[in-house]
Amino acid sequence: MPSKVFISYSHKDEKFKDELVEHISGLVRNGDIIEWNDRKIIPASDWSAEISSQLLDSDLILFLVSSSFLSSDYCIDIEASKAIEMHDAGQAQLIPIIVRSTDWSSSPIAKFQGLPKDAKPVDTWGNLDEAWLNVVSGIRKHINEFVPKADKSQAFISSDKDGLVVSPCINEWIEDTEITLTHRNVKKVKLSDVYVVPDVELLNENNKELKSFRSAEDVINDCSRIVISGDEQQGKTSLLKYYYKSLLICSKLPLIINGEEIKDSSVLSLIAKELARQYEGITLDNYLGTPDKVVIIDNLDKVPLNKKFRDKFILELCGIFDKCIFTVQSSFSLLMDEIPALDDFDKIDILVFGNKKREELIRNWISLGVIETISDEELYSKCDELKDAINSVVKKNIVPPKPIYILMLLQMFEANSKLSLELSSHGHCYQQLIYQAFSNAKIHDNEYDKYLNVLTELAWKIFINEGGLNNQQLRVFFNEYCDLYLDIEQEVVMPKLVKHSILCHKDLGIDFKYPYIYYFFVGKKISEAYSEYEEVQLKVDYLLDNMHREDCANILIFVTHHTKETWVINKIQDVLSNLFSEHLSATLDRRQLAFMDDFMRQIPELIIEQREIQRERDEYNEKLDKHEVTSDEEFQDESPDLLANINKTFKGMEVAGQIIRNRHASLRRDSLTLLAESGINAGLRFLKYFIVISDASKKEIVKVISSHLEENPELSNSQVEKFAENAYLHLTYGVINAVVRKISTSVGSKEAMQIYRMIEDREPTPALHLLKLSIELYFFKKIDIDSIESCMTKLSDNTVCARIVKELVVRHIYMFPVNFKDKQKLSSLLNISVRGQSQIEMKRKRIS
Repeated sequence: MPSKVFISYSHKDEKFKDELVEHISGLVRNGDIIEWNDRKIIPASDWSAEISSQLLDSDLILFLVSSSFLSSDYCIDIEASKAIEMHDAGQAQLIPIIVRSTDWSSSPIAKFQGLPKDAKPVDTWGNLDEAWLNVVSGIRKHINEFVPKADKSQAFISSDKDGLVVSPCINEWIEDTEITLTHRNVKKVKLSDVYVVPDVELLNENNKELKSFRSAEDVINDCSRIVISGDEQQGKTSLLKYYYKSLLICSKLPLIINGEEIKDSSVLSLIAKELARQYEGITLDNYLGTPDKVVIIDNLDKVPLNKKFRDKFILELCGIFDKCIFTVQSSFSLLMDEIPALDDFDKIDILVFGNKKREELIRNWISLGVIETISDEELYSKCDELKDAINSVVKKNIVPPKPIYILMLLQMFEANSKLSLELSSHGHCYQQLIYQAFSNAKIHDNEYDKYLNVLTELAWKIFINEGGLNNQQLRVFFNEYCDLYLDIEQEVVMPKLVKHSILCHKDLGIDFKYPYIYYFFVGKKISEAYSEYEEVQLKVDYLLDNMHREDCANILIFVTHHTKETWVINKIQDVLSNLFSEHLSATLDRRQLAFMDDFMRQIPELIIEQREIQRERDEYNEKLDKHEVTSDEEFQDESPDLLANINKTFKGMEVAGQIIRNRHASLRRDSLTLLAESGINAGLRFLKYFIVISDASKKEIVKVISSHLEENPELSNSQVEKFAENAYLHLTYGVINAVVRKISTSVGSKEAMQIYRMIEDREPTPALHLLKLSIELYFFKKIDIDSIESCMTKLSDNTVCARIVKELVVRHIYMFPVNFKDKQKLSSLLNISVRGQSQIEMKRKRIS
């Protein structure tokens, strides 16, 4: 097995680090060592945690010693301190490499034999290659002779507690992901390989309306007594494992206790039992006498003691430990005010993962086993592909973005042909999550069909009822179910489904815990019963009429997952075809957008007219006094239906795109083409409607200019002209750009790209040129210079569309790496300035 080499250095000595890496490349190539330094930290990850983890996992620790290194508080106080402890414990070897002349005789590492020979600084050798050859020879000797005394996965206890060792069961617990994860690049996925520290919400005890948001990593340092609350499977136990390991690294002595195993209120006997299980080489008296002890209780709410003895137990525990960390279910947090012993505890809630945390977890997964070799281009390309797939499944209020669900989906994609995402449809992913819930509920494989059928019928009953079922309605449901199917026992089925988060008690009734499970089973019922029952057919019409609603759209997507019949796709196409049917599809050609250029030319004349601001305002107010119908009032009269149609258009495009992405391999080419055209044309017809009303909105621009002049009478004509141009572009170009991107991201698909190219070839309008380019950029995650150049050539005489191309390209430059040569080409082609990659990474973080 190769030895892991950790290089610590001051960034002022970067050139020496690079020279060392170059000279040990032979050892790396031969598999003798794995080299790590802080330049291999993945962008946007927790650098401090990553350095600590890599240091603890090392066999050989190399310090590049110079005056800069010795003056670095982090290098000496953090890295050197821990490295010396590891060396003294026989877990690693520390080797100082003197790179620049400096007095290191009084430093903490002065007792160690340095390299090169006689600790002669590298920069004083006449031949630098000879100096580094001497260093490499010394490193090779250490590698051949040194055998670590302890397993590198073991967390380390500081040397002032001689003989104290963390037990193997705790080391195993710390790294246990608690779900089976397999990855093609590593033999076993450890928790530390993929773990992302969550953000938390800290409640303000003085004013409970005020809450602060911060990383859970900061809380452990700032708070001595903490109660952590969260829903089931939200990562409470994993956070405790992270805290346990972090405390060990800081030379603390944490003790983990499972609340469910606290059978009596005898605190000392429990501490003695857990101490013997978790550590070797320490007595109870010694442990109680150290100020470094910390108690951690997982699932405090599940302590099986009555209130009196539970409170007594907590009070006694708090009297022994200065630092206490407890976890509880979110529902229990409402009862904490009734426990006086918890009054001085800080209350924090774990938050679900937002986009930034989800991307960090995905990056960790992709980097497993290849963190040192994967390129930024490959990393971000795979990251974006996986993130898009996961974001389409994990949505707020549909599937909560908890780490466990994200890992399960990553595992699913991993098993599916090396990150091919063909099966990443809503249906397949949710089905796997449901089967996982069945497995957790200890439902046997041969009972899956029974439980699936019960949930299908129950979901339909709730759908018809337009809400959850109360106890009486639930009894009626099971009686009716047993009349149609074989008997099942409500008392057996329901507790399993409730306990494992498939169903839940809500508003004095029973309902589905998460919307995605409900949508899944309603869609299953419709797909199975549509051709047979008129009631089901009528409900489908209801769903289509209300497709602008999230629930209706998602149920229709699940219907297309459960059935291969074409009736549902045909009906969705009919709805899309009727939206804004009074308008033709927007082409975005010069003739169609000519009104924008015409208005721009009129702006100077309008400025002169608007110098008599009050006259225009008086005329406008007179019209209102006469109760004349304005274009605004006409718009307001139709706005309810109009807004519904706009929402239905956007949601309908999403449904069409989801079907294309889910069914691209099984739908016929002509069906895919019709579906794609229906979605695209619905969006373009809305865009044509917008262009029409934009042409009529010039009067509104006049009002904007008037208002601005009134507030800023000192503005010059040229300043007002610029303001008017920006205002008008904001109302027109901005929306056109947004709608183009919305159509492409909704209807587009990587797998069906040939369909979009065929549609463009059939009708080569500027709008379809833009859409095809936007789909390529969004779904292929790369900058294709030839494709961009071709699009710009086709749109060379169309200033509005050319500007949209620039916006699309610049937006995507910030989302993934672009090499220097391509950046130069883009700068020239689009007449834009493309910033450096470090700035692009900062922009990417802000976008996340």
